[in-house]
Amino acid sequence: MKVKIIFISSILLFISCSKKEETKEFPFESFIFSYAGLHHDNSLKFTNSDTVFMQRRFPKPTENFYAIIPADKKIKLNKHLRSLNLNKFESDYAQDNLCDGGSYLINASTKGKNKSIFIYGGIAPKELYNCADSLMSLKENLKFVPTKQIIDFGDLGPILPPPPPPPLKLKTK
Repeated sequence: MKVKIIFISSILLFISCSKKEETKEFPFESFIFSYAGLHHDNSLKFTNSDTVFMQRRFPKPTENFYAIIPADKKIKLNKHLRSLNLNKFESDYAQDNLCDGGSYLINASTKGKNKSIFIYGGIAPKELYNCADSLMSLKENLKFVPTKQIIDFGDLGPILPPPPPPPLKLKTK
């Protein structure tokens, strides 16, 4: 009897300790991808769930949305993000002498650490543009539904336009 209990316990221990398939696991606590241009300003927030959140800031009004990622697309997304080693990239790829170019911002959080990559223009490594293209393609194939939920998209400072200057004070006589 003791041998059976030890055998069954060993099997249960082995099964519970087996490693999950890495491509199914989301590699970040959160992954926020923002993109802006002359006619758009949006952010996508991915987490370990099958829900992706989107915030559209331009054209106004600012609105939040969510969509459910189908299981097959979530596995593909996780595999793609796992292959992306963000630590090898610099945090800023801003092209000089560019006006009104498109920009991207990647904010990834994992194990309490944040990595931010800002891209403006065409000087970033091709791997980052491929990532942006695949995320944009995924977004285009999802059905987003408006939500009133408040969603934290982190620090969007690098991609948001600066606030307007204060009004001029006119001298009155």
